[in-house]
Amino acid sequence: MYWLGFIISSITLIMGIIFMRLNQTKRTRLVFILALFLFFYKLTEYTIFGLTMQLHKIPLEFSTMSYFIFSMSIIFRLEKMKLLGAFMAFVSGLGYVITFMILGDDFLAGNGFFLTAMAYLNHAILYLGSMLVIKDLSYSKTEERRIMIFTTLYVMYVATMSELISFPQPFIFIRLLLGGDVLTTLIKPEMLSSYTYLLYFLTLFILYRVILFLFHGICKLTQSKHEVNV
Repeated sequence: MYWLGFIISSITLIMGIIFMRLNQTKRTRLVFILALFLFFYKLTEYTIFGLTMQLHKIPLEFSTMSYFIFSMSIIFRLEKMKLLGAFMAFVSGLGYVITFMILGDDFLAGNGFFLTAMAYLNHAILYLGSMLVIKDLSYSKTEERRIMIFTTLYVMYVATMSELISFPQPFIFIRLLLGGDVLTTLIKPEMLSSYTYLLYFLTLFILYRVILFLFHGICKLTQSKHEVNV
């Protein structure tokens, strides 16, 4: 499975580059189809969770929020959400696809074939969708500020939901990240201090800003005055 996961992820990454080089008409049509599938699939899934009162399955992960924000920005042409949605889709999708190269076996063992396949498909759509729109994005300080405001509100949302709802799932990445669980795997608990946690969260903030900076750079590199017809 390790080599299979590597091959699948590599093909997905290459597809993203190819999709990015399509002309604008093809990119617009294709991203709309992908967004439509993603939106209705996830809407159905979370509607079922809501009707069956499975509150512990409410959208919490960054990628889960990406499904809706990205797809809605495309389907309903919400221009003010487009760059935010594309950034979230790019980070979530690319992160999962790359991680799948290494941890594909673990995902399969822990979640089974169907859930693993659907998780990969959904994240692949996020990545491919972001690549389809990245040439059309207009990055600005206003957009960057909007992303940071959303991020702050998102962190507050996760913290609030974590207090109100008991999540039985053993692995919710955003909770492990914000809870500092990564530190306990690297440093003995008795050696941790408030300064350690301060440095940890400062590092997270810097890394997030670096990712945002890289996304900005990719936007600038991919934008051109001439479309390449494929």
